[in-house]
Amino acid sequence: MTLKRNCPLVTATISVAALSMLAACGTRPSLVDYRPVVDSYNTNMATYEGDRTQCVNVAMQAQAEYDRREKEQRQSNMTVGFIIGAIAGAAVGSATGEAGDGAIVGATLGTLEGGLAETDYDPMTSPRKIVDRCMQNRGYEILNDEGKGM
Repeated sequence: MTLKRNCPLVTATISVAALSMLAACGTRPSLVDYRPVVDSYNTNMATYEGDRTQCVNVAMQAQAEYDRREKEQRQSNMTVGFIIGAIAGAAVGSATGEAGDGAIVGATLGTLEGGLAETDYDPMTSPRKIVDRCMQNRGYEILNDEGKGM
């Protein structure tokens, strides 16, 4: 197989590689460092730290399950995007006699779209909200907006 300079397969492959590298750059702050805001005047801070550590551990267990579910949902989205993109790309490409290239480009773009689609889970605030609710259940009055402490 010889590749033309403007070959859709090469363009699609480069696009996938570039977006994959960009997606890998995103990181989230460590949940271990999260601190719900409380009024330290009325709080035994040593007890607070012990309770916070226990609540963070509960949230980390939930976060691991959320991450597993999110991965499954993204894989499903990518599969659906691949199939729909390949069909649509082949249909568009057949008008110009390039059904195979159209299918490749469509499948690639569909897979990317599926992988980048929003999921139901907010990895930033969901585990933090668990910490906040856990601390409230232990009697602390949380002063920050839910999931938005320090």
